[in-house]
Amino acid sequence: MTVLDQSLFRDAGDAWWSGRAFRSLRAVKVFQLERIQRFVTGGVANLDVVDVGCGGGLLSVPLAQHGARVTGVDIEPSCVEVAAEAARARRLPCRFVVGDARALPLEDASADVVVLSDVLEHVRPPDAAIAEAARVLRPGGRLYVNTIHRSAWAGFWAITVAEGLGFVPRGTHDARLFVTPDELVSMAAEAGLALRRIEGESPRVLATLRAGAIQLRPSRSLGVAYGALFQRTSA
Repeated sequence: MTVLDQSLFRDAGDAWWSGRAFRSLRAVKVFQLERIQRFVTGGVANLDVVDVGCGGGLLSVPLAQHGARVTGVDIEPSCVEVAAEAARARRLPCRFVVGDARALPLEDASADVVVLSDVLEHVRPPDAAIAEAARVLRPGGRLYVNTIHRSAWAGFWAITVAEGLGFVPRGTHDARLFVTPDELVSMAAEAGLALRRIEGESPRVLATLRAGAIQLRPSRSLGVAYGALFQRTSA
């Protein structure tokens, strides 16, 4: 996985769950969890869910709290350790493994849902991560992706505003790695995944300023960032 500055994540430690540097990411994961629950008919309870690029478990742990059987995968061993400790502290039976999004250490057709949340814009090439997600999905399984559009407006919000004002650490993003919706849909189709839902997301500006952390809302526009649900159509 190509990440701009891996030390941002490698050295985070307890900051994943309590530090200011990840306050925005924690808020964003709350938003993404709610949308996953809306997009996946019936929710994630009793499903085998793989959280790719799980980091410190900010989405893995809530998914497990909603009844999913979660496997979290991250390229950084230190992140896997933090995520596993967070799950143990909450007595959740999650499994966390070290692995690359482009070569997941998981069996074919072993998951009902794969999640790539705030990950694709850090991976090069992104189509390799999509192909791997498709490989581990069972027929009919679903892939949830949220990522950032490669547009001037998205670059302004994600880098100039979010990083410039300290809502996320500087160096988190490289606008060249952002992915357009058309590119994502094309990559998914190549991997045997059909688009089922897509929805934009935009910053809630006043709420963000008040909270000191990024707050998101659903949007009809895909111009800044977006989330999409795909389904594996091939056997």
